[in-house]
Amino acid sequence: MELKTLMTSEHQDQGRPIPARVHPSGFCKADSNFFSLTTAGDGRIYYTLSSHDIDTHARTYRYDPNTDRVELLFDFGEVTGEAGRKSLPQGKSHTPFYELDGKLYLASHYGFFAVEDEKETLASIPEGYSPYPGGHIISYDIASGKAEDIVRGPRKEGIITMGADGERGRIYGLTWPGGHFLVYDLDSRRLRDLGPVSRDGELGEGDRYFCLCRAFAVYQRNGSVFFTNPDGTVLRYSPDTDRVQPVRGLDMRRDVFGQWDPHRPGHQGYNWRIVIWHEPSALFYGVHPKSGWLFAFDPEKLTIELIQRICCENLRRSGEFEPFRYGYLTLQFGPDNETLYYLSGDPQKQSMDENRFVEWIHLMTYNIRTGDYADHGHLQTEGDLYPTLTQSIAVPGNGRLYSCPWLKKKGAGEKSKAGCDLVSFPDPLAE
Repeated sequence: MELKTLMTSEHQDQGRPIPARVHPSGFCKADSNFFSLTTAGDGRIYYTLSSHDIDTHARTYRYDPNTDRVELLFDFGEVTGEAGRKSLPQGKSHTPFYELDGKLYLASHYGFFAVEDEKETLASIPEGYSPYPGGHIISYDIASGKAEDIVRGPRKEGIITMGADGERGRIYGLTWPGGHFLVYDLDSRRLRDLGPVSRDGELGEGDRYFCLCRAFAVYQRNGSVFFTNPDGTVLRYSPDTDRVQPVRGLDMRRDVFGQWDPHRPGHQGYNWRIVIWHEPSALFYGVHPKSGWLFAFDPEKLTIELIQRICCENLRRSGEFEPFRYGYLTLQFGPDNETLYYLSGDPQKQSMDENRFVEWIHLMTYNIRTGDYADHGHLQTEGDLYPTLTQSIAVPGNGRLYSCPWLKKKGAGEKSKAGCDLVSFPDPLAE
């Protein structure tokens, strides 16, 4: 494949801001969004705003581009029946919405946890509170507007990764912190826990520690579910054997990804960060975190082929890693079904207006047919808010792109808390 880089000033001007508009939810305790942003079949944008507050559950919203309206759909605490119970809340969702037969499915996850020496771990439970009840699979009926608690997973385990097999009516999950693989059958409404698949997961110590994979590659043609471990092992769940096993002769370890100790926290190691299916080529496309390398995974030939770095132009030129420790869950195909859109960080320490932030958010595109790459510049909102990090993107094909970035107040200081809300910005490739 011939690789090209668009070097026009229009696409490569590193100081060029992309004007982003905030669509406020009014959820003042929202502080993050991880992967939970999807364009549904009705053309509307569904997203979950998360919170790390011990008394706050996550909330799911819907934005209608035609009416320019943001609507609160449900509160996780109310749907699961855990509101006001003083158990650790369903504070987050780490999964996209999967649409099956008119319903959207998503999963809930811990919001209240601790970080010790870069290791995300269980927090001490304050007096008066009870342990986390377990993550839930939740459905939302688009036509009726009804949210339903489908099933709860293992106690003290959130559901950090989820995938769906529409052909076989199954939903798959990976739990945090223990790394249990879950299989839920929609017809029988039965949930099965196949046990730990990543050593002791993020609870582990020493060589028992593995940072968990955040994205499944669900191959609809034979029902296989592929994911990774941080040592580079590619795992596969097969519905024929009902087992999770390593794929022989295939792994994610590459010298250009960097040198990673899979038993040290603070990074994803050789895990892939995100993978998405591309039907015309029958391939999954994904990104390795930190290195920002785009790759193609062939689920039939069981091969992984590197393409090029899809991170921002500054990092491609300097050879530096992406700034966020776990990489970015922000890869989607555009309406032409051959252009990838990717949001990633540029570790700038100072914005154009002299306010200090951890990073700028850059928009990159890459065409898998022509090899054309472009860095289109960084997001910038009007008013007193500034987007500094994001883990979501939606490309509905209406001329605008959507994300839920961290939003900090200008002049508030580098260590000030950030909020999180939906923003939209123009698609630079829209005709």
